[in-house]
Amino acid sequence: MNNLSFSNQFVSQLPADGISENYPRQVQNACFSWVKPKAMQAPARVSYSIEAAALLDLDEHDCQSEQFLNTFSGNEQLDGMQPYATCYGGHQFGNWAGQLGDGRAIIYAVWSFSILCTTRKRFAKKIRKLHD
Repeated sequence: MNNLSFSNQFVSQLPADGISENYPRQVQNACFSWVKPKAMQAPARVSYSIEAAALLDLDEHDCQSEQFLNTFSGNEQLDGMQPYATCYGGHQFGNWAGQLGDGRAIIYAVWSFSILCTTRKRFAKKIRKLHD
């Protein structure tokens, strides 16, 4: 797993929140906030997809490792990971709601073709193909 490399284009090309503390608030003049996932006390591997793991060049041995469990539960970061939460705005109930935030998920790591999000409870939320 230490051979994984990450694409951090989003955070390297867009403005970051200048406030490093994490708390609910309006974020001004930034596209994302740096965040640190909160550690889980006793993460447990419930399941994994060897097919999805293969997209990340991980094998079954990797998926069974403690490093996999700790990394994908949010307890450990690999070199190059830069977790962040994005700002977004939108309409709710037919009215412009302004900035809605993104406290639901942390973008934990971005590969050149996929994205891994973890929820506040630190369960793996989704691995989604972004490009063909």
